Amino acid sequence: MTSQRHRPVVRVLLLVSVIGLIVEAGFRQDTAVSAQAGVTDVDLDRASGGRTVALRGLTGGRVESVPLEVYVARVLAGEAEPGAPDATMEALAIAIRTYATFNIGRHGTDGFDMCDTTHCQVPRPANATSRRAALATAGRILTYRGRPAEIFYSASCGGRSESASDAWPRSNLPYLRSVPDDVHDDDEPWTLELSLEDIRRALARVGFEGDRLRDIEIEARSGSGRVTRLALEGLRPDVISGDQFRLAISARQMRSTAFSMQKRGERLTFTGRGYGHGVGMCVIGAGRRARRGESMAQILAQYYPGLTIEPLADVPAATLTALPPGPSAPAAPGGPAKGVSVRVPRPSSISAVELERLAFGAHTQLSKALGISVAPVTVNLHESLETFRSATDRPWWVSASAAGTTIDLAPAALLAQREGLEPALRVAMAELLVAETLSDRPLWVRVGAGRYFARQTMPNTPRLPAPPRNLQCPSDAELRLAISATAQRDAESRAELCFARAFAQTRNWRSVK
Repeated sequence: MTSQRHRPVVRVLLLVSVIGLIVEAGFRQDTAVSAQAGVTDVDLDRASGGRTVALRGLTGGRVESVPLEVYVARVLAGEAEPGAPDATMEALAIAIRTYATFNIGRHGTDGFDMCDTTHCQVPRPANATSRRAALATAGRILTYRGRPAEIFYSASCGGRSESASDAWPRSNLPYLRSVPDDVHDDDEPWTLELSLEDIRRALARVGFEGDRLRDIEIEARSGSGRVTRLALEGLRPDVISGDQFRLAISARQMRSTAFSMQKRGERLTFTGRGYGHGVGMCVIGAGRRARRGESMAQILAQYYPGLTIEPLADVPAATLTALPPGPSAPAAPGGPAKGVSVRVPRPSSISAVELERLAFGAHTQLSKALGISVAPVTVNLHESLETFRSATDRPWWVSASAAGTTIDLAPAALLAQREGLEPALRVAMAELLVAETLSDRPLWVRVGAGRYFARQTMPNTPRLPAPPRNLQCPSDAELRLAISATAQRDAESRAELCFARAFAQTRNWRSVK
């Protein structure tokens, strides 16, 4: 028990302590309010913890190294709904940061991480609201099984989101499933009127052939009601996916694939709902949910069920092994052969050394056979179909993609179930070598040349059968926009036969047209 003579001293000390606590709490509150009210890029740089995003335009320009949280604030300014509540902005900030983390290095072979178009994410000058949301959520991302999740978002789902497996068949993203969104009941539908000739011209620009589009029919829809396939009477190919149809017409005009169609003679009226692919978060829906009182966490749980919000520092990054270019190959006619570098995920059924050996051998033999070479070639072996599709924008049934001086390969285990890793690598290597010379020809010339010369330089490969008399060379759309794996294989086989027929007449691959 405290003695009577010490009580005044105790009271004074207690009073000083209380005043100190009040002053300290007030200082902290003022500091927090001040920080939130005037967040700067310096604050965001500090919160980024040294993480940066190498940003560049798709058409070229300077590569800018942007602190991660500054990048999030800029993309928020470009992607968010104007005037959105704080909970919406914070939920979208986490989605943007997650997308950037999963896709970092998407354009790595071109010397940067992310582009500034809808191919990646669209940044704009950051504002006070976007900076505040970025700082409030700094360092937090969505994870699946302890790793950064592959996620998407779109402007408006129109009342029901789309599942990733319907939008991109064979994708394995169970948390991106179709869910109802009950905040769109009052949305006005969008409409678009086009003639059959308008549609034919749009499809011709992406490689469809045919003088007249006689009719168009919706053949299939996904579980969410979105159009997945349309029949095109009078064109070749005579079928197209809903997503490719939307992109061919114009994604701004045809806002989504959630549409119905009415025909009156030669004119068609499309009536639809939503804007974008509809997979993942609905930006407009998120705003409406926040306005009715839902929190950031509740919004994310609605659009990404099954994912966890975790600090970025606690999440392991993807690891890739890289080997330097191999030794120079003997000079080939048309120019010296260059080296090859490879990137292999960990773990992998094939080592980086073995992949480099196969790639270097293919490069050397094909350069000699073709009399041409290119700059150093980079071969990326992907750990999953999701990362392969993200890097190449190609469907699940494609095994390899060649662009510029880069070859992307589907996962080794998957290639083993298909034609094999080495055949896929050789086809892609041959396509890469002939691409520039044949860039002004129909696509079947380049695809056919790749398959033909890969076959010629690959030991124990079956001989190519004689071309049938009624052989029809595939259109660019049949090769680029195939609706299925079967259609893709048929188009590529015809491309090889067409090339073999033309090459037999000229014996000069450069002159095939």
